[in-house]
Amino acid sequence: MSDRVAVAGVLLELVRARLARSGSNKTSRTALHASVPVGERASVRRGLAALIDHGVLAMSGEDIGFTVKGRLVLARVLPRRGRTPLAVQHDDTSSTVLSSVLAAIDLDERFDPKGSVEEVQSLPARLEVARSLRRSSFPTKWLTGATCLLAIAAAWALR
Repeated sequence: MSDRVAVAGVLLELVRARLARSGSNKTSRTALHASVPVGERASVRRGLAALIDHGVLAMSGEDIGFTVKGRLVLARVLPRRGRTPLAVQHDDTSSTVLSSVLAAIDLDERFDPKGSVEEVQSLPARLEVARSLRRSSFPTKWLTGATCLLAIAAAWALR
């Protein structure tokens, strides 16, 4: 798998993860950009635009989702990234379509990795760690807020 196809695979994995979390077949492109570290947003934006241009993703208003081509590419890329493959129906034209899309991705400079390919491939894991830290810090913030309110109420009652 070329570096450009690997970068496209990472972007597809990000979209797939958001779709899985929402239980929907489309997700907000802006929300996806906002979930990525600031230094990587421009390359994610360019890559998503390229995937839309190549017919791998479809855009409806602000939302993006997979096309039939996108599911074929995802089914090809996920197992190579060590992920669970998708069940996709193949017909006689599937391999031709897949080959043409992968060739187009290989030729598209918008998929050039900004840093090392390994760093780009670690993006989904880094986002998941950040998401879990945000989830685990919520009870602490709530507890701190409640403690402050109790202290204020106690001070007011003792007045």
